[in-house]
Amino acid sequence: MTMKTQTGNYANSLLIGLVLMGALLLPALGQAAGCGATTAILILKELKRADVSGLLSQAAECQAKGQVNLAQNALQNALALAQASGDRRTEALVKNNLASLWILASSKYRAPTEQPDLYLLDGLKIAEELGDKSLESSIRSNLGNLLVGWGNYEDAVWNFKQAVEQADKDRNQGLAARCRIGMATAAAFHGSMSLAADYAGAAEANIAKAENGRDRALLYIKLGDAYSRMMDSAVDREQRGVYLAKGGEQYRQSVIEARKAGDEASQAYSIGFLAGLYETEGRYAEALQLSRAALRLAQKHDLYDAMYQWQWLVGRMHNQLGERDRAIDAYKTAVDNLTSIRGDLAIVYGNVNSPTTFRDSVGPIYYELADLLLRKADETQDETARTALLVEARETVEALKGAELSDYFQDDCVNMVNAGAKGIGQMSPTAAIVYIIPLESRLELLVETKSGLKKVTVDVPSRRLMDQALLFRHHVERRTTYFFKGHGEALYAWIIEPIKKILETDGVDTLVFVPDGALRNVPMAALFDGEKYLLEQYAVGVAPGLSLIESQEATSPNSRFLFSGLAAERHGFPGLPAVVQEAELISKSFAPTQLMDGTFLKDDLENTFMRNDYRYVHIASHGQFSGQADSTFVLTYDGFLTLDDLENLIRPSSYRGAPVELLTLSACQTAAGDDKAALGLAGVAIKAGCRAALASLWFVSDQASALMVDEFYRALAKPGATKAKALQHAQTVLRNDPRFRHPRYWAPYIMIGNWL
Repeated sequence: MTMKTQTGNYANSLLIGLVLMGALLLPALGQAAGCGATTAILILKELKRADVSGLLSQAAECQAKGQVNLAQNALQNALALAQASGDRRTEALVKNNLASLWILASSKYRAPTEQPDLYLLDGLKIAEELGDKSLESSIRSNLGNLLVGWGNYEDAVWNFKQAVEQADKDRNQGLAARCRIGMATAAAFHGSMSLAADYAGAAEANIAKAENGRDRALLYIKLGDAYSRMMDSAVDREQRGVYLAKGGEQYRQSVIEARKAGDEASQAYSIGFLAGLYETEGRYAEALQLSRAALRLAQKHDLYDAMYQWQWLVGRMHNQLGERDRAIDAYKTAVDNLTSIRGDLAIVYGNVNSPTTFRDSVGPIYYELADLLLRKADETQDETARTALLVEARETVEALKGAELSDYFQDDCVNMVNAGAKGIGQMSPTAAIVYIIPLESRLELLVETKSGLKKVTVDVPSRRLMDQALLFRHHVERRTTYFFKGHGEALYAWIIEPIKKILETDGVDTLVFVPDGALRNVPMAALFDGEKYLLEQYAVGVAPGLSLIESQEATSPNSRFLFSGLAAERHGFPGLPAVVQEAELISKSFAPTQLMDGTFLKDDLENTFMRNDYRYVHIASHGQFSGQADSTFVLTYDGFLTLDDLENLIRPSSYRGAPVELLTLSACQTAAGDDKAALGLAGVAIKAGCRAALASLWFVSDQASALMVDEFYRALAKPGATKAKALQHAQTVLRNDPRFRHPRYWAPYIMIGNWL
């Protein structure tokens, strides 16, 4: 039994990967034999096998529709029956099927022991002990798929070859084709293009010999997808052209086979993928015709995952052909279709094996639609109509931000935000919302002040903007250099300077940024104009999305304060002695309930929240926001608090009409350069049900943190103070201290959510 180490990530970028990954295996029913008690036992086993077969059929049907959770439930029930009956072969078979599903699905609702590699190794062990070579080859095929996902291409090919050897003996053309397609994909990613071509050619021969017409159609699609990946890895234009032609040939062959089999669903996919290749060649009119045909078939058979893709393709083609209004209509329909299956997509893109995030794969639809709307606004003379287009463009990007957070958290917590958002003028006449929309060719800034919504266009492509953001974040953390200043000046010139006149005219003293991409990891207060930091000019807040700000007035008049801290060394993390000092300093401004060290336990926290509603919650402990929400944590004396734990503790108070005004996370940090980690930081207030959260982008020294906390709460306790202004005051005090002048000490603190 062989399986090697994990080295990387990869996952199919489309939901139909769940369909094409490989057919679910159904157990063959045996014949009862014997008499008496033995016969009864055998009959019972046969009944359970029949139940398992029914559940596997149900799972296959759900998986074909992209209904991942339903497929998983059916398979888990089948596994329980197989284990209860002691049928080890069926147990291995079901574990193989579950692993196949999990390779492309999120682990949000699975136990730590329910992992594809563990189930595949269990199944492989059983198959080897039973001497079942056919089952072993199927399991090795899935092992190969998993290892490709991990970037371990050599071991993936080894497992595929073992599977192919047996599949060829069994004359199982479908399995042999899937394995060779997997080998071609692995070779392409490894850069071995001649090997990839050889494997793909052998797979084509297997597909031609497959008996079932629908299987042939699906396998041709899968082979076409492999050629598309080979095209992306081609060493020159000539080789790319060869693979493009081969991919088109597979999709056309799939159409032929699907028509013979009367399989319109497969045609919907193969015609759509063929249209995508026509788009690649610049044959837009032909691509439009094909994409419409694919869309009609997808609509006829309710293939929602295909519908949004082909509607998106229709929109792109209309845009390429200069038909902007028709393109906008198609894009809007694509977004509507996408919304209906967002939950299933989130399961796929939330998968740890996939570096292809929801944003990378689906985000372009939203940004391309926003781009079209903003361009139309530029050509609209009527001010009312122009403003409506700007609002629509902003709402389009807002929809992506909400979907992205739901994808990160793997739930719809964003829908719990109070929907009665107020205009910026009503909330604060001296604040401005700066909505950052980075587009491929330019930056669009939507600035809302008390006088209305305005658009400013900056001639900087998104890639250049994000590169500067990453460099700025990298250098600003390092106290020994000031290399960050040049990058900070570039960002200031692109984001602040173009809107300066608007801010001055409306008397703005507070900027609330809705950042994007790598800018979510940037301490905006440290942007630099060559002489002054942004901190010296404005108070600064951050919002994960404009519609995600809880903008209502505070409903709880109390000022109860809960302080939870961990000063002791625990769970391999060093002690934080200044936490005790933080608690003492906060006591000068508030009268907090304290849970320190041995009393900072999950059960004590739960009991404390059940007894009281707190307006301020301060947690001083090690914590980290990572690219996976379930790996984001805050350390307690007896374990860890996840974002789900924080939600379960804090959100009930908002249901009682007394939401937490501010959650402060002291001593936490966010992984630099990790956009997905930034989602957790940006969404913590939403997830926990707070109006705002104060957190840090990186870990700050104990002394600096204690001083900042003291000054922040002193300022916040004063009548009429806003959270953003209190933070500005505290950061200014730190900056004026000779020990902490470098922004490494004062810049990482950010106010997320409602800044008032």
